[in-house]
Amino acid sequence: MGVLVEAKNIVKRFQVGEVVNTVLHGISFTIEEGELDVILGPSGSGKSTMVNIIGGIDTLSEGELYYKGQALHTLNRNGLTQYRRDHIGFIFQFYNLMPNLTAYENIELAAQLSADPLDPEELLEKVGLKGKGDNYPSRMSGGQQQRVAIARAVCKNPDLLLCDEPTGALDIRTGAEILKVLSGFNKEYRKTVFIITHNADIAQIADRVFYFRDGLIEKIVKNERPLSVDEVQW
Repeated sequence: MGVLVEAKNIVKRFQVGEVVNTVLHGISFTIEEGELDVILGPSGSGKSTMVNIIGGIDTLSEGELYYKGQALHTLNRNGLTQYRRDHIGFIFQFYNLMPNLTAYENIELAAQLSADPLDPEELLEKVGLKGKGDNYPSRMSGGQQQRVAIARAVCKNPDLLLCDEPTGALDIRTGAEILKVLSGFNKEYRKTVFIITHNADIAQIADRVFYFRDGLIEKIVKNERPLSVDEVQW
């Protein structure tokens, strides 16, 4: 295992008219291969902006960003698109499923974008939806839709799974079940999982916790013994 992502002094500014708003103030960190990490912080602290930059959705204003030594900050739009397609899986708070496709077809769509996809049918079973592949999103609960979204993201066989408040729209019990699925993928497939949250309880399952505030990383704490999802008192 080694360093998957390295960020050096990342600054992100947004300009609206004559007003310039700095969202990230020169942050540096690494993401290690095979870890499950949590980004913890209040709304508006820059967590999602940072993850969008890591995932190649957004670009940085200053600084350097490397993926396995490749300089992402030098890539053009086409290069970032290829990077996202080949290496990154995204899971969002709102599931972004295609409503006119079945659960299986939503997952299979991701497989078509990958040179080395995982088996959609196998993933349906692993997320607890065996036999529900023909269901459309409108006939599934929020928790079931999020399971489909996770399977879709993992189906690409990405090196890095970026999860932006994946349990934010779910009740506590369903959220814990979703975290168990994510933790299972991290351990079974050795995929690096990066979870944005404002829920401090989730930090207990992480290998490392990135504490975010006002566009800065206040500290990064390594858990010597991360808890399993079942051990956490939700």
